[in-house]
Amino acid sequence: MKRVDTRGLTCPAPLIKTRQGLNEAGPDEDVEILIDNPTSLSNVKRYLSDNRLPFTVREEEYMSIVTVRRGEQTELSADETEYCTTGTEEPAPGGRRTVVAVSSERMGSGDDVLGTKLMASFFRTLVMLEPPPSAVVFYNAGVKLAMDDSPALEHIRELSDRGTAIYLCTTCINHFGIKDRLPTGSFSDMYQIVNILRDADHIIRP
Repeated sequence: MKRVDTRGLTCPAPLIKTRQGLNEAGPDEDVEILIDNPTSLSNVKRYLSDNRLPFTVREEEYMSIVTVRRGEQTELSADETEYCTTGTEEPAPGGRRTVVAVSSERMGSGDDVLGTKLMASFFRTLVMLEPPPSAVVFYNAGVKLAMDDSPALEHIRELSDRGTAIYLCTTCINHFGIKDRLPTGSFSDMYQIVNILRDADHIIRP
């Protein structure tokens, strides 16, 4: 079995590596693709389906494993960018897409204790908005707000239950070494984050 590791990569790199791995595999050799974020998984699945390649997906801790049956050597699509979707959400009722971009675990600067209290208060208040924001994007130290001991976690979960998409920067998660302490949210690459911010009608930065 040939293994293709796309973890930590942003589109179109996972698709390029997938195509290369499939082309290098022998006839009837299985190809195992390791993927660590939902957007890349969706893109790779669509790519495989369009190329009529049978596959299965199993979930393991912090990643998905796609097993592909290569079969006969046929020409594969080479335009990977065609499959680079962003995973952005539909606008909230009323047609306005509001995205909250969080880059710190504290709100403002000057006093860390006060900043932590203000950020918890911000999320407690954010839950009350009607309609709720389309998405909340966490990057840099902001990803720590989704940790299991965060004072904002309860409110982040409530936002998710109300339909707000929660995106966490994979690079940031790996930098801080907190993968096993994030009970909510989707791991996202920079391509996805940039497109979420680009497509927003309004961005709130606490």
